[in-house]
Amino acid sequence: MKKNNYLPIFAIIILLVGIGSSLYVNAAKIDSTNIMIHGDEFTVDQLFQMVKEKSIEAESGIAMDGLMEEIGITAPEKFEYTIIGADGYQKTVNWENMRNGILTKGRESIFSDLPKAFRVKEIVEIKVE
Repeated sequence: MKKNNYLPIFAIIILLVGIGSSLYVNAAKIDSTNIMIHGDEFTVDQLFQMVKEKSIEAESGIAMDGLMEEIGITAPEKFEYTIIGADGYQKTVNWENMRNGILTKGRESIFSDLPKAFRVKEIVEIKVE
């Protein structure tokens, strides 16, 4: 067989791998509208009732530092915070970053002092470590 005969087979294999990868990522995704924070589960509406709203970069949400204080984290500056998205993507930030961050109604983290790579979407958990 000529090299050109292998090209369609190779293309089909690549497509199947891509489809399989997409199915795996979507199957591994956690489907939740609640956010687990330090072992307690909250709805976004509950969190927005607890903390005053503020804006960052034309986005509005609730202050992350205010949220940690409101749920009862004592000495919050001593901890690091791991923010986890439904797809498993996660970022860890310190207290100074939390003071410059918001949680939007769409469950996204935005930090004015960090690059966009620290924006976690569809947040399902915030670990206090």
